[in-house]
Amino acid sequence: YAAAVRPPAEGSRALRPPQIPAGDREAGPVSLSVSVIFSTHDRPESLARAVAAALAQTRRPDELIVVCDGAGGVGDSVAAQAARAGVAFQSACQAVACLPASRNRGVAMARGDVVLLADDDVLLPEDYLQRLLAMYEADPAGQVAVIGGVLVGPARSWASRVYAALADGLARNRWARRRCAARYVRLPAALRGRLTPAERLQGGAISARRAVVAAEPFDESLPGYALGEDLEFCWRVGRRHAAFVATELRAQHEVSAGGRPDPAGRGRMYVRNMLHIADRLADGAAGTRVVLG
Repeated sequence: YAAAVRPPAEGSRALRPPQIPAGDREAGPVSLSVSVIFSTHDRPESLARAVAAALAQTRRPDELIVVCDGAGGVGDSVAAQAARAGVAFQSACQAVACLPASRNRGVAMARGDVVLLADDDVLLPEDYLQRLLAMYEADPAGQVAVIGGVLVGPARSWASRVYAALADGLARNRWARRRCAARYVRLPAALRGRLTPAERLQGGAISARRAVVAAEPFDESLPGYALGEDLEFCWRVGRRHAAFVATELRAQHEVSAGGRPDPAGRGRMYVRNMLHIADRLADGAAGTRVVLG
């Protein structure tokens, strides 16, 4: 369970945040289960490495789910990996390539209290799940709804750096910070200084309480590779639920080449998707400011 947080109402000039129960008053440790969900698109070698890292955790997942929207399917080798580790396994195939739809399909299949939505080229360090679950379990009131990790990897291309800079700028300038529900949550003592209110999440490793992401699914109107789907999810869900980034949770991003659009297609997708997201969620809506990169 994660309680929705209500930031100041539209048009309100009040600067005083709403009264949120103090985390210190919540009693009793909790033990949560976790489902790790990989979305994949014709990258079997990357997927095998990502699954191996997920199954080698000091705190093993309660369930592993793989959803494929490519032509190759999941294959028997992943199921064999999970069986050797003694981890429950499910898989599904999507007829249409759509990353948000694959994520939503995985969430619908999941049974864990917490879901970790990971890309098939992200390698989790062995203590990632242990650290992640400890954070959720330190918040028995369920105020912390979403926790994003930090992806580290090889030096990014100039195009990727431009996209990241523009997305970060859009997040800072076109989404009113006062609407970020995480700003109005008093965290339990064990989490203070470890979680930062999220203005943007990195889609390769987003975790959430399952009930939250089931009620607030990813936007399936963003097709294919769905550039910006993580930003859209963060803005929309972050208005009603407390979404945070934990900089101590760092995962290795291999940045596999397969499954990504060519530079021209990526550019068109960037413009189309950013305008769609701004029109739905940014203050002032689309058309108030347009940046072409």
